[in-house]
Amino acid sequence: MTVRIDPFTLTPGVAGKPYIDMGIAEEIIANFKSDESFKYVYKITGLRGSGKSVEYSKILQTFEKEKHWLVYPLSAEGSGVATLISYLSRENFIESKKVKTSIGANASAEGKIPVISGKGSVDVTKNYEDNDNYYDAEVMLASMIEAANKKKYKILIMIDDISKTRSMVELLSIIGTMFNRGRQVYLVVSGLSKNIEDFTADQKLSKSLSFFRRGDTREIGALDKFDIVNKYETFLDIDAPEAKKLYDLTLGYAYAYQILGSLYFNKKKSETIEDLIPDYERLLFKTYDLDWPKLSDGEQDFIRSYYKGKTGQAKDTKANMKNSASYNVYRDRLIDKHFFTANKRGYLEPRLPRFNRYIEIWCDN
Repeated sequence: MTVRIDPFTLTPGVAGKPYIDMGIAEEIIANFKSDESFKYVYKITGLRGSGKSVEYSKILQTFEKEKHWLVYPLSAEGSGVATLISYLSRENFIESKKVKTSIGANASAEGKIPVISGKGSVDVTKNYEDNDNYYDAEVMLASMIEAANKKKYKILIMIDDISKTRSMVELLSIIGTMFNRGRQVYLVVSGLSKNIEDFTADQKLSKSLSFFRRGDTREIGALDKFDIVNKYETFLDIDAPEAKKLYDLTLGYAYAYQILGSLYFNKKKSETIEDLIPDYERLLFKTYDLDWPKLSDGEQDFIRSYYKGKTGQAKDTKANMKNSASYNVYRDRLIDKHFFTANKRGYLEPRLPRFNRYIEIWCDN
């Protein structure tokens, strides 16, 4: 029996064979490699499941193969500065702090703690060539980056799914000083718009993180409808009308495209597209359930009102809102958070497929 291998994937950061190129990774790669470009910071934003991590991974994997680039992916929840120093200290051209250890048998050391081993005692003393009292992480990191640049290495720092923590603020502040000193340092982060905006919303940080605020932002939008239909035709071996029916269910949402492609690939011959809807919704709703609780009461009311209005027109959404005067405020917020697009004046279109069903079943109070 021949096992059919599903080409679609739900693993974050993995494109799979039916990958639809958004062009964002290529743009960033081209700018970083070009001697004519002076772009050093990119922020990739979009909905959860929109394909941010795929673009991020493509950039990461490309530069890891480049000869004169040092690429350091950092955890969004980790200790950014300490981790970056640890990464750099492993490079053979870095002269990191050396520790000398001396061992004396049955010796008495002043102020030292003896280590007892068997019948005798052995004390171990460590003599640091540098005085610990003068150690500073920022100075250490700056000197390491300078050493890397002198060896003709460019440094690329990458953070996926970034969010504001004390450690990330510290790291970004230090990176900002590197640009002022002309260092060859590059930064790519991905994340939800709200999480990225949190870094510059604080007025106290506005000066030290101004480089981050001004860095180029690239939003992951909907996948092209013609590309989706073409990929479904190719990888599912179906005709264009059937592929179009599948596309209509995705609204161009990348995660939905992968889910529905996988479900259709693995369906029984007797099953129809309608038979796939329960599993399709189940998988989508798990993702929606991560974002809905983080919305404010006003944002949730706006979304409920939008779907109750049914037309997407401002007047019909306002008719169902608790406070219609706040329409423009919440409209702009939810566009920024990628829940809607506004291609026509006075009219909104949803970005998330079956989101009305999610609201109806799980969130309609």
